Amino acid sequence: MKTNTHKIYRKLFTGVLLLLFPLMVGCSTFSGGGSVSSDPAVAEQQREVERLEREVKEAERLAEEAAQREKAAKNRLKAAEHELKALEEQAKRRSEY
Repeated sequence: MKTNTHKIYRKLFTGVLLLLFPLMVGCSTFSGGGSVSSDPAVAEQQREVERLEREVKEAERLAEEAAQREKAAKNRLKAAEHELKALEEQAKRRSEY
């Protein structure tokens, strides 16, 4: 029984560490970065990187929207093609009578 409890606590502890690790690393990264960014060249490059990251995110958003529009257009095209095929079949049947 003691080994089962030990395993449970160990898994629980590991899970908690996995959840908290990104938070701890993120906080240490942001708090330690202040001294480096006092250099004007570094600060300017950081701003450039942030600007480019925003630009990439915007481009990705636009690409996703374009992909959704393309998918919708393809679906409308398929529907129109099916409707055309059905109308052609109806016209063919009418002409046979």
